[in-house]
Amino acid sequence: MSNRIIVEFSGWVECDSDKVKFVRFITNDVITGAEWLKLSEDDRDDYMLEDCIEAQKTSVDGSYEHMDVIIVDENHNEVTSIRTHS
Repeated sequence: MSNRIIVEFSGWVECDSDKVKFVRFITNDVITGAEWLKLSEDDRDDYMLEDCIEAQKTSVDGSYEHMDVIIVDENHNEVTSIRTHS
């Protein structure tokens, strides 16, 4: 088995409500963030963010607190890493 790349990060993004998507748990219906904001708080609980990476790509603002790129071997041992902290 070859080495694996692990990316660990934390931060925040301000989503573009017209571009971010939410998916309903039971029906898999997809709505925009603008539609999601119009729902009652109870109804919002039926949805989850459809795609975190897409939300980041289409965000209007954001920042990473840290982002680490870690290489681990087949035994889960860290081989090397790049650590980035703001």
